Amino acid sequence: MTDNFQVEEGAMLYSKSSAYQVQYLLGRGSFGEVAQCRKFATNENVALKVMRSWQCIEDAKSEEDILKQMKLSNCHLFNIVLWNDSFQYKKRYCLEFEKLDISLYEFLRKRRSMSLKLKEIRPIVQQLAIALDFLDVVDIVHCDLKPANIMMVDHVRQPLKIKVIDFGLAVNNSAQHTGETLQTLYYRSPEILLGNEFNGAIDVWSLGCIAAKMLTGNVLFPGSDEYDMLRHIILGIGAPPSHLLNAGMFTHEYFCATFREEGPPVWRFKTPREVRNSIKLFPRTIRSLRDLIKKSDKLSDKARVCDGDQESFLDLMTKMLMVDTAQRITPNQILQHPFITMSHLSGESKSCSLVKSCFGQSSDNKKDDDLEVASSSTAIPARQTENEGSSKVVLSFGGSSSAKKRKTENLNEDLEDSVNTLLNETVEVPSKKRKRADEESCPEERSGRKSRKIN
Repeated sequence: MTDNFQVEEGAMLYSKSSAYQVQYLLGRGSFGEVAQCRKFATNENVALKVMRSWQCIEDAKSEEDILKQMKLSNCHLFNIVLWNDSFQYKKRYCLEFEKLDISLYEFLRKRRSMSLKLKEIRPIVQQLAIALDFLDVVDIVHCDLKPANIMMVDHVRQPLKIKVIDFGLAVNNSAQHTGETLQTLYYRSPEILLGNEFNGAIDVWSLGCIAAKMLTGNVLFPGSDEYDMLRHIILGIGAPPSHLLNAGMFTHEYFCATFREEGPPVWRFKTPREVRNSIKLFPRTIRSLRDLIKKSDKLSDKARVCDGDQESFLDLMTKMLMVDTAQRITPNQILQHPFITMSHLSGESKSCSLVKSCFGQSSDNKKDDDLEVASSSTAIPARQTENEGSSKVVLSFGGSSSAKKRKTENLNEDLEDSVNTLLNETVEVPSKKRKRADEESCPEERSGRKSRKIN
């Protein structure tokens, strides 16, 4: 058998149970291609993920194991794509999925402002939290959550119904994958950047970045590489706590340590000149998360619901983007947050006409049977351990307008000095006008599972 099969319109593939005809290509990546195909055994359209070569079979088998595990727990009821079958054809490994619509990335691009209103963001965040809560229960970390891996089920008939796809980087035992490059760069969490042990909290971080992009149409942290990503995070939110820096496999690539006779080392974030590689730093987009609300106001004043809804969204964003993983909100806690439950709006429905539209939007989404099953009548598999009542820690936006004076709880004086140095650094911007930062311009559109070397 040969392995020169080309995924193109009209091509035929064969499994033991059915023949498939390629109708058109849906996407292409480092792994191979995804095509819409006609499945003759059932006379329905499906999505086939065709691995590029025999060398990808190990990754395909790993993804298949994850898909089988999720299917046993009825994952399709929790906003996760339904996997149907797997087969091998001419040394190309194929995974068959239900056919969905366009990605959230494409959906946003169709909008004039490339953004959504808060009342539209709410059901999407809710569904993603349901999916992540399910993954948390079955001990799976997605590791590559981003708009391109979130599909609209039918953006015309069910406008805001979504499902999570692409479990090619998903892992069961995350401890075995510490130090690997996971997550697309713009949605990569601090613990992955630093090389810490990780868990499902990295997907919550990605969800926070996705929520920000839905609100403003822009990438929250448009870093040019790992160093620039950390720089954006530190300037916009705050520095990683000492215990994460002490345990990080790659901390020394971005931070300098001063060791003392007693106590832990004191960390200083390196300046761009101290970083070995020649890099370009992109200007920061926010000075604090509160800037997200200001940006959304400029985009659409009429889209404002009320100050209470904006503040509730900001509070949720703050908790999803806690740099310290121990303080980051869990998917289950997201589902109970006022922004999702709308408890903060119930008393204002008579005084604010736009509040009524929020409840109307929620009601419209509950008309979808699958969403109603996932969010109410179907129980998520029993948890082995329940994470109750994590500490409530909210980032301080401070009374000063100067980001130089912003302090965080775990930012020591030396580290703060290095942040101040960053603020005064001359930022090198590409000479040509840069495109809006998104998956297409991301330095690593798909990171792939690979180990990084410790310098």
